[in-house]
Amino acid sequence: MDINDIVKGGDERIKLKENGLNKYHGNPLHYESVFNRGSCTMSNLNVDSKKAVDSMLKKLKKEDYDKLLNQQQKQLKKLIDVNSLNDFDIFYAPSGSDLCYFPIMFSRIINPDKKIFSVVTCPEELGTGSNTAIKGEYFFGTNQFEEKVSKNDIIHKDIIIDQQAFSARDDQGNILNHKSDILEIIDEKSTTNQVIANLVIGSKSGIADNISMIPRANENCFWVIDVCQMRTTQKLINNLLRLNCMVMLTGSKFYQSPPFCGALLVPKSISSKLVNIQDSAIEPFLKIFSTSDIPLNHPKLRNKFRHNENYGTLLRWEAAISEMKLLSFFGEDMVTMAVDRWNAFIISQLQIKSSYFELMPDQQFTNRSIVSFNVKHPDGSLLSDEELRVLYLEICAKERNDFFDFKKIIIGQPVKYDNKSFIRLALGSYNVRMLIANDFDFQFDKKLISIIIKELKKLYWS
Repeated sequence: MDINDIVKGGDERIKLKENGLNKYHGNPLHYESVFNRGSCTMSNLNVDSKKAVDSMLKKLKKEDYDKLLNQQQKQLKKLIDVNSLNDFDIFYAPSGSDLCYFPIMFSRIINPDKKIFSVVTCPEELGTGSNTAIKGEYFFGTNQFEEKVSKNDIIHKDIIIDQQAFSARDDQGNILNHKSDILEIIDEKSTTNQVIANLVIGSKSGIADNISMIPRANENCFWVIDVCQMRTTQKLINNLLRLNCMVMLTGSKFYQSPPFCGALLVPKSISSKLVNIQDSAIEPFLKIFSTSDIPLNHPKLRNKFRHNENYGTLLRWEAAISEMKLLSFFGEDMVTMAVDRWNAFIISQLQIKSSYFELMPDQQFTNRSIVSFNVKHPDGSLLSDEELRVLYLEICAKERNDFFDFKKIIIGQPVKYDNKSFIRLALGSYNVRMLIANDFDFQFDKKLISIIIKELKKLYWS
């Protein structure tokens, strides 16, 4: 094994192509000359996380994989649950999208005779992989064993999931509140179904669903809260665990590890019921999960899966955990202040350049480490999703010589809503640390906005 394993053990999205880049036009191992304001999907190693990964590689040559996996998960648990108030298990997966299969599997183990009904919020601001996995279909074409599967096929003929989706925004981009409708449908469907309610705290534009509905819902509902962006506090994550929610995390968003690595926090009130495990319940998931994804304290469940030492997932989580530790030294107040200052600067710059940009509505209801905005034609009309994707590629897919010493730029990919689309600038943990270290010098962000304008003018203003 070596550092190149960090781009293995997942689906086809992380594989490096012949040009040395992955699907997101980057190579996680090349980080010295990259300016990252994406912090979602495509992140690189940095000088600190590279040291952590190198250290883990040395340990792997001498120590048992399962022992190191267990130690790593204990570290992650301690970083999340600093006061040891919650009792939960950590289930790993090669990506955040893979995590969506776990609640389906748990339902088949715990309530094998019940049909599954899925409630989904913000579908247009979730990754396409998550939307597909929630339906019980393969979102990938290659699994962690490097085997081919038929993308978008159902994972098994017995997996039939009915679903109700609730849009994030209306056609003007305003954020919608579906609380009463969600509670009503959960109550209606719970009599004959295992309801899996998928909420999101930190969508692509930073939307957070209203979690006050959780205690009011039918007690048999499985709540699965997507906190994959990790742009939230430990307090909120622990509150969700106390509400018996399963919480989905990834290390490759705010904590900027290479893509991808997922972890599902499962309260013991749920995981303790994973005892009467029939082969038929597990069969649909044998091409998705392996022993490396199941906690060591669930040996009966673990033994149902193929043995696999997934070095990629382990190394990617090691990069994320190193960032979690380093950022924790600054304290929550300092980090919040840094994010707020950056957010105010970006918004002020976009407003000054209002001939080119239009902020998305309801910024105050989204996470402040993400700023979402539309881009304009000379007549004030907005770029379409297709046009915005061309602009995005001009900014991110090519090496540059016009941005100080940086050769590559990463920003948030376009997000489609209704018939429109927006792009995002976002901060991650390493970015926050660098802003604090450089006394909040925003010259790079100012230059980045000028580059977006330059590429926009070349494409659509000439």
